[in-house]
Amino acid sequence: MAGRHLISKAGRVYRDLVRVLLANAQPLHGRLAIYIRAHPPDRRRRDLDNILKSLLDALTHAGLIADDEQFDRISIDRFPITKGGQVAISITQAIAP
Repeated sequence: MAGRHLISKAGRVYRDLVRVLLANAQPLHGRLAIYIRAHPPDRRRRDLDNILKSLLDALTHAGLIADDEQFDRISIDRFPITKGGQVAISITQAIAP
């Protein structure tokens, strides 16, 4: 299935939830920086980098950004467990190095 990208049912639900949450947000343009606070749902081991792909794709699908290539800086930190899991994000204009 070359060229096809299959998204699980849970992935589609997540992507649609992000789209609803950002329905009234204005699209962001230019070079950006994102800070992510990741609250896992439980004590299971998980890689923080696995959160990035689904989150950035959901922001793109929601129309907040045109492409995740806009991010010059990505920062993610793990925070305490939150029932159900949670991510909190802050997006700003990137500052040139």
